[in-house]
Amino acid sequence: MQTGSFTGFDVELKDPGIAWIRFNTPERLNGMSTAIKRDLIETLAQAQMDNRVRVVVFTGSGRAFCAGDDLKRDKPVSGQSLLPEIPRGHDTPIATYDALRLVSQPLNSAVRNLDKLSIAAINGVAIQTGFTLALACDFR
Repeated sequence: MQTGSFTGFDVELKDPGIAWIRFNTPERLNGMSTAIKRDLIETLAQAQMDNRVRVVVFTGSGRAFCAGDDLKRDKPVSGQSLLPEIPRGHDTPIATYDALRLVSQPLNSAVRNLDKLSIAAINGVAIQTGFTLALACDFR
């Protein structure tokens, strides 16, 4: 399992068999962008395959566990598109649905399907993505 600092979270393998995933953007109340969620899914896949890992603990730095999606970090991609542009005011629900279907649900499934014990060490607010991530864990 790869350890170290990543965008939005740190991974440590402390003590025998305990993998700590600490959300590290306290100035944004540990909000998660789409890229952070994708990296978390990959990290959980690595933890699943690593026989040294027996427990995965999620926690946040600062005063929040995770305050949900970081909407300021998820900027729409600009450029040439094959599809017609959606008028302003209608793109937000579509983008929200896509993010939920393509990233948030697979993240929760990755946590639920771990063969390792998962613990949410909630140290503050847990809203939206943080709340569902905590619910997906075995213990809170």
